[in-house]
Amino acid sequence: MPVVKVKGIPVELAGELFVVPPVSLGVLEQMHDQIKAVTGDISDLAQVATITDVTLAALRRNYPDLTRERLADLLDVGNMIEVFQAVMDVSGLRRKALEAGPAAGEGGAPGE
Repeated sequence: MPVVKVKGIPVELAGELFVVPPVSLGVLEQMHDQIKAVTGDISDLAQVATITDVTLAALRRNYPDLTRERLADLLDVGNMIEVFQAVMDVSGLRRKALEAGPAAGEGGAPGE
């Protein structure tokens, strides 16, 4: 697993492992209305853009050189909701369960 500055949830995107940290409070504050409107409707391009933008802001905490164009290539309809949920893991429960491992009822990293 890569060395990261901010703990998060490991997610595989296009064969690469990323540690998805939670979104910062600054981004949450700035994008609150757009985030609140996300329902997961992939036919709504505004929601897709919000998911991409919020995910990019979160991932840049660990991968400062990641571009929006690159992220748009990594995200797809099969993983965008999983990644957005990882970004929005507000309570940290999912991260805590992953850190605790199988004894806590988790099978490890997503996709295992």
